[in-house]
Amino acid sequence: MPLRHRSRRIISRHIVTLPRLNQANWQVTSEMSRLGFWTADLDEVGVHLVPASLTCYGWHDGNISIPCVSGAQLYDLWHGYHTRLTDVLRHEWAHAVAHTFPDFIGTDRFVRCFGGDHEYPGPVACYDPGHHVTAYAAAMPCEDFAEVFHHYLRHKARLPVRLAAKKPIVKKWSFIDRMAQRIAAGKFRF
Repeated sequence: MPLRHRSRRIISRHIVTLPRLNQANWQVTSEMSRLGFWTADLDEVGVHLVPASLTCYGWHDGNISIPCVSGAQLYDLWHGYHTRLTDVLRHEWAHAVAHTFPDFIGTDRFVRCFGGDHEYPGPVACYDPGHHVTAYAAAMPCEDFAEVFHHYLRHKARLPVRLAAKKPIVKKWSFIDRMAQRIAAGKFRF
């Protein structure tokens, strides 16, 4: 394949289109349903394609906004990375789940697992691969929750072997697993 065709293909996979967004969102919401997270309350969350954002993706005012082109996508393109749209949606849906089920998030159990209150506005600890599934998870407790939730969905609720010996991560994973079981049973608190 000529270089210019390959370059176009690489660039196009960093641009989000409505069909790609709809397909990825269907996949993620299906995962959430299979794992017990989906309720009618989440039907109220809108997932919207927006033209552009200099920052990133986002959960705002009860909606998930995904830009066609974002600063994060341009950064990835420049550095040769590619973040899967499904992973972005898994992370943003975590914020929607936290908003929809505050009785799980506003507990001492959450604070013990994630190192601070969900709404704490900054990092509670420096990044430590023994405590965080990604570097971004160290940004604040709400992002730690969203990153673990994203991995939980991606790995179909099965803790990857590489994380099984990391007790703080296992504790966070167990929090999300217990939350899924409770929501599936129609019990919206611990």
